[in-house]
Amino acid sequence: MPAKLKPSIKEYVRDARGKMTNKFIWKHFTPHNTPTVELQKMYKSDSFKRKKTIIKRELEKRNALQ
Repeated sequence: MPAKLKPSIKEYVRDARGKMTNKFIWKHFTPHNTPTVELQKMYKSDSFKRKKTIIKRELEKRNALQ
């Protein structure tokens, strides 16, 4: 599994009427699934010190590092 920025969560699927069902989908927060704007905010914030190299590598891959 690739590196994650946040812990994974379960998203429950809703039916046509908006009622919760017993089905769910795992949502993973990996760097390549995160929008560029959000990655840039994470890179500038102090709360993601441990993940800074992962975020920097993804921003360099997208040519979005400023």
